[in-house]
Amino acid sequence: MLKIVISIFLFVSLALSYDSYTDDKNIYYTSKNFQVIVGKNSSSKEEMAIKLLDSAQFVWEKEINQLGFKHPINSENRLIDIYIGNTKAYNYETKSYETISSYYAGWATSYNDNTPYFLINSILDDDLIKVTISHEFFHTIQYSYFNPNNIDDNKWFKNIWWLEATAVLMEDEVYDDINDYINFIEPFFNASYKDIELYNGSDEYSKVIFAKYIKKKYGLEIIKNSLASFEDSGDDGFFEILDNLLKKDYNSSMQISLNEFAKWVSNSSLYFEDGAYYPPLKKVDISNNITIEKGGIININNLKIGWNMTSLPTGKLKNIDELNSSIVWSYKNNLWSNNITTNLNDINSSNGYWVKTDKELSTYFTYFDKTKTLDISTLEKGWHLKGTTNNISINDLDINQDILIWQYKNNQWYLFTNIYYNVDDYKKLDKIEQYSSYWIYIK
Repeated sequence: MLKIVISIFLFVSLALSYDSYTDDKNIYYTSKNFQVIVGKNSSSKEEMAIKLLDSAQFVWEKEINQLGFKHPINSENRLIDIYIGNTKAYNYETKSYETISSYYAGWATSYNDNTPYFLINSILDDDLIKVTISHEFFHTIQYSYFNPNNIDDNKWFKNIWWLEATAVLMEDEVYDDINDYINFIEPFFNASYKDIELYNGSDEYSKVIFAKYIKKKYGLEIIKNSLASFEDSGDDGFFEILDNLLKKDYNSSMQISLNEFAKWVSNSSLYFEDGAYYPPLKKVDISNNITIEKGGIININNLKIGWNMTSLPTGKLKNIDELNSSIVWSYKNNLWSNNITTNLNDINSSNGYWVKTDKELSTYFTYFDKTKTLDISTLEKGWHLKGTTNNISINDLDINQDILIWQYKNNQWYLFTNIYYNVDDYKKLDKIEQYSSYWIYIK
């Protein structure tokens, strides 16, 4: 299904040959692979019908013959119907007139024998006709890789995000010069931390940006294979399917890909063809207390000018462009290391770091950068520099040992201890904030 975002362009007809005929209720306009259906008293819609046929045949050539996707089910035996909504176009199988809300440009479904058809809004301008046909036709292709009737509602709704993301992707693959997809990406850039499987009428379309990353990085074959794996994937959805395919065929994973994707969308103009037109990835403050949801990423304003005690996202330090000119220190296993004179390469969000910067910076974390609540019993005696992506309340800790916990924030030291009691020179540490780090000493 595609929502409407109004735009105005000129349509150049391909002047394809077509036939027409009527019955008691409808007028039918046919081409090689498609049949446009309007109400019998809607002859004024002939011009739109021809535009739909022109675009549909062009899309067929692109998505099937050039990009190599499967034919829609039963399309070798019958034409694919395109109803123009709100024209009294009559559907003999459902015994109803096809109507569509002005909110939607189109949607796809199928007849009882699984032959797909789709409905197009009658108010579309010329380029919206093109991108809508590209989008809805790709839904009919998706249904050739699995039987929608075999997918229960729970599985269906949690996986709509990938079906819509790849359908919007096809709009830009077929008509690269229109760029209508950019109108749909703002929900992701405004709240990239949200569940990648979120289905609410807008967020699922915005995930086209992830589909564009996957296509550019790994090609279209992984999209085809993800669709082919869907029906037999059990409780796994496209998130897990993609993870399995990336591990099996591409020496990668969703964790690796999300980390790189976070880098791309943080610097869109460097990595995406149309990236200069994308909105900026919204940055959030630590105090917002936002939790990263499944498949999400978050851009945190966590580094101020000077020295910072902080957590950093798991991965290769060299991949975090923002830290290229910064000094980063780590303390682990009683040893100091840094990115200048020693070999500090791999970082982990569960470890803590000292970072010195000459400007305020933000770093991005992904769904996989999740740290467990501090379990003091797992720590050996001595000093540890730890990090966290969760808020940790000191009152919630199970403390059975003598400990010190230090944290440096806002140019001041905060302390919790059950060893010393005359510590009036320091502010009391009640909470360790998410995306920060802390010293902990076990006596």
